Amino acid sequence: MMIGEIIETMSTGFVAESFELNQPPALGSFVVVHAPSAGPSVELYAVVTNGRTVGVDPSRRPIRQSTAAVFDQAIYEHQPQLKHTLRTEFSAALVGWATEGRIRQHLPSRPPPLHFSVHTASEEQVQHFTHSLQYLRLLLQTVAEVSPLQVVAANVREVFERRDQDRDWLCQAAREIAILLKSDHEALLNVLQAIDPGEADPANSALARQSSAIAPDPSRRGSRP
Repeated sequence: MMIGEIIETMSTGFVAESFELNQPPALGSFVVVHAPSAGPSVELYAVVTNGRTVGVDPSRRPIRQSTAAVFDQAIYEHQPQLKHTLRTEFSAALVGWATEGRIRQHLPSRPPPLHFSVHTASEEQVQHFTHSLQYLRLLLQTVAEVSPLQVVAANVREVFERRDQDRDWLCQAAREIAILLKSDHEALLNVLQAIDPGEADPANSALARQSSAIAPDPSRRGSRP
């Protein structure tokens, strides 16, 4: 589904304006851009790293519109002009590309063109792309408004749902994250907690126990049972 148009582009990602006000794609979700090519078609894959709604005129900050009787969604019903004075944008980090069914999880040679359309990735595209998890390393190196740790956690949660809550894939993702964050145990626990929210104690969760063999807590080294 087409959800936005690129208004800023760079080698590492892009900014797009959403077609729907106040409805950017979910943090961590996959989006796709169909890039021009002289040969086979090329699909650029990106992960949403931020979303925001601002005024169309950057020199004028939006002001309060609510009253005691009119608030929340009713504001937009009583002030239809707001859809013309506000805009919703989202940023996305490039994490790979595909051509002729082959996935490559590294930055493309060129950024997507300005004004090209952004689409939500289909379940088939998400499952095919996330068969490998090398893109997580690239995502952790992203410089964005939102912490890369939170973006990675949001992405894993999104993919987990898009893969019909595939627990084996989730464990594989946790192992990959443990390798990438083996030198920062606190950051690792924060991510594990975010991707396995059902556990009351993230340090003792199944994902944490599984990952501890790869990235043991340095504070416990040398301790005896």
